[in-house]
Amino acid sequence: MEEDKKSTAVQPEEAPKPKPRRRKAASPQPAADTPPAPTDSAAPPAADGQTTKKPAASPKKPRAKKNTKTTKTAKPKTPKAAKTAKKSPADETPERKAPAQESPVPAAPELAEPKSESKPEPPETPAREDAAAPIMPDVPSTPELPEPAERAEPAVTEPEPTADAPAADDTPAAEAPPEAAAADTAVTDTPEQTGDVPAEDAAEPSGLVFSDDLANDKALAAEAARMANISRTAQLSIAQIMAGLEENPAPSAGPAPAPEAPQHDSAGDDEDDEPQDTIPQALGRGVFGMFKWLLLVVLFVLIIAGGGVAWLYRSATPDMLPEVKVTFDGQELAPTAYKWHVPVVGSFFRRTYAETLNSSPVVLEDAISDASPDIIVTPSDYSTQLTITDADKETVYEGSVTGFRSYLFAENGTFDAKLVVTASDSAAEDSSSVTGTETWQFRFTVGIKPSVTLCTPTVQQGSVAAVRVGSTMSQTEPTLTGPLESTGFVRAANGWICYLPIPWNAETGNTELTVTADGYTETLTLSVRAASYSYKDYSTKSQLTSPYIGADDAPDAVRRLLTADSGEIQWATGGFVQPFLDSFDTPLLYGMTEYVGRSYSERSTNYGYGGRTSTNVVIKPKKSKDSMIVPASGHVLLAEDLGGSYGYTVVIDHGAGLRSIFYGLTALDVEAGDDVKQGQLLGTSGRTVVAELRIGTVPINPLLVWRGQCDGLKYY
Repeated sequence: MEEDKKSTAVQPEEAPKPKPRRRKAASPQPAADTPPAPTDSAAPPAADGQTTKKPAASPKKPRAKKNTKTTKTAKPKTPKAAKTAKKSPADETPERKAPAQESPVPAAPELAEPKSESKPEPPETPAREDAAAPIMPDVPSTPELPEPAERAEPAVTEPEPTADAPAADDTPAAEAPPEAAAADTAVTDTPEQTGDVPAEDAAEPSGLVFSDDLANDKALAAEAARMANISRTAQLSIAQIMAGLEENPAPSAGPAPAPEAPQHDSAGDDEDDEPQDTIPQALGRGVFGMFKWLLLVVLFVLIIAGGGVAWLYRSATPDMLPEVKVTFDGQELAPTAYKWHVPVVGSFFRRTYAETLNSSPVVLEDAISDASPDIIVTPSDYSTQLTITDADKETVYEGSVTGFRSYLFAENGTFDAKLVVTASDSAAEDSSSVTGTETWQFRFTVGIKPSVTLCTPTVQQGSVAAVRVGSTMSQTEPTLTGPLESTGFVRAANGWICYLPIPWNAETGNTELTVTADGYTETLTLSVRAASYSYKDYSTKSQLTSPYIGADDAPDAVRRLLTADSGEIQWATGGFVQPFLDSFDTPLLYGMTEYVGRSYSERSTNYGYGGRTSTNVVIKPKKSKDSMIVPASGHVLLAEDLGGSYGYTVVIDHGAGLRSIFYGLTALDVEAGDDVKQGQLLGTSGRTVVAELRIGTVPINPLLVWRGQCDGLKYY
């Protein structure tokens, strides 16, 4: 019996000692009328929805006084519905058979059997093969009673219903068939279902007393077996009802549902029931685990990289921005806006600094006095874009700074300029270079005063004075006014130039010249000095030099050409040379006066009337019919025989109003319209040749020009 207890129950803690109570005589009741009742405080209500009243307690039989202490032994869990019978002094505690599958349902208490007969054993309750027997907490063991003086008769303990539990007859599970009760014998009441019952009550006899006759003993044994079956049936019904209450805590007013089979509580059975993973499932879990691990690694790397990028981003300060310097016509300009990209992580991630410093153009204080002002960008390896517009918002220049160096402003006025300096990725040496743009917007005034220069402040009579004017904004020809005659300004290398012929009889002293260009007017002072001329006195007119052609003696064919427009300067290369290769005589010089019949006093004072002054040169070659050459490059305006004293006449235009005229040739090697070069064969001279050089209509000294003694013609 002790071995069965060890296999079906856990050793309970030591229960408190029962309090001795006085027994009261109880009237015997038939065993069939006293079915065991559950004592669970959480018993479900009756089918009609009302709580079953607790039956009146049966009178208890007085017991003898205890003279020994109760021994605390580990007993299997015993439901309160089946209380144990009082021990006989001669017999031990009746043993219970462990049901199949180690069912914790205790057997019915064994009745005291007579000496001649063996105790009846209750029938074994079949257990569910798939059910695991729950472990029931131990109930305090029944205290042993003192040995009475007479032989104690075993009695069946009458169950004592509690206040919370209804009678077994009132529960629907009490009418369960024996087959269902036998199938669910593994389910037993727990201490929570039955409640705690004092050991003294469990040990009290029910009041049934058997005689010493053998027939009575057999009847008691049969009654005990029947009581055990009823007790097990009630226990199983209560277990099924409690299982239904746990699943549906709010019972309905209708009839209680049929009890369900208990669930498997064994951990071993649960493990056996779980399906094994297939290979795809195992691979899926592995891949998912690896994905989570990779995701964690990537997240960790991103956190570290983000921290590094944040540190680099904060390190990209404005001190790393480039410094670009721009000067325009010597004046330094301030930028109006910039947008630079400072590299943080190479060329993939950059920090941008952008700001508009001034929304309106910067106005330059000093006016631009040069037609081609310089603009300088430092450093010079950036790409530039310059746009200039005039007061009418028309673009006058658009291009790079390098191309602007050859640009000339056409007129004075106010202009707006926008310069954009760009540092692009393609121009950068590496990915760590700063890229972006910086902008300059400025407004300037072009007020160019052309330069006016008097090239020859002092000139002599018969020579040439020159006045130079620099580049003008309006591109219009300057003008010159004064007592001297001129052909006006012509285009020169760096502006304009004007040649002033000084007549042989020009008034000596200072002469005021007024020059106007681009609205600016400037007055120049030219000093004219007297030239040294010779004279000749003859007694008769036959002695005068012949042929003689005076300033007013030019034929009409020549005179018309003197007022025609002149071409570009052509003597700039080579200058002038004398028209004869050999030496020659000059019987009549420029400015020489010939007198006929002057008195002695007039000769001595070189004063008199009736003389003639030469405005050209009469040349007498060493040999007759000598060859003549072109003294300077030019264009042939006239080449023909005018007859009389003029003979074959040639007029060459050297540009700027300067023309060479030759009279008295016997043969011509050029024709009108030819462009001739210095030294080219011009023709054949006669016995004498008249050579004349004029600027416009004013004759000048040809010998000074041929010999390079005319300073004015050195400027071109």
